[in-house]
Amino acid sequence: MSKRVRVPIRVRGSDGRSEQEVTEQRQVANESEPAVVEQEPVAATEREPVTRSSREVREDSSQARREEIEELKEDREVWRDRALRLQAEIENFRKRQRRLAEDRIEADRARLLRNFLMIADDLERALRAEGDEQGALREGVRVTQRSLKQLLKQEGVEPIAAEGETFDPAWHEAVGTVPHQRVEAEQGTVVDVTQLGYRVDGRLLRPARVIVAK
Repeated sequence: MSKRVRVPIRVRGSDGRSEQEVTEQRQVANESEPAVVEQEPVAATEREPVTRSSREVREDSSQARREEIEELKEDREVWRDRALRLQAEIENFRKRQRRLAEDRIEADRARLLRNFLMIADDLERALRAEGDEQGALREGVRVTQRSLKQLLKQEGVEPIAAEGETFDPAWHEAVGTVPHQRVEAEQGTVVDVTQLGYRVDGRLLRPARVIVAK
């Protein structure tokens, strides 16, 4: 019997390569490709920009300026109020000083005029004295009295009407009383004046000292 011998047969492809070579090349190609590992999708995280936009910078700068302006306005109002209060205090001080000066002047004037009144009283008593009616001395006293009354009038001094008037405590000072039947006068009427009263510019300078019927 003849013995069968297996002879390896190489099958070549159309490009002249054997099937084994083609298979080996495919294995090498598959091994060389990187393995792709499927991973779970990662959610993208939002990140703030590292640098701020010029618009935001301008807005912040404008806001800061507005706040600074508001603070300056408040400070200005505070100082304005202080200045107004100080000005009012200065004006009130000036008015007080003016009133004090005017009051002092009026007090000095009243004191001086009261001294004149003492002279007028002396002249009045001299004219009432009896004797030497046609003498030169009496006439001189009368002239002096007229001059003095004229001076007092120029200073705003005028006598207070009293005799025959109703007693007024604002202008009169009662130094005595008399029964109204004796003097035939109504009660409360001034029947005699012991000392003339005067007022200056509508204010009491000296009350008239009077006798009142009761």
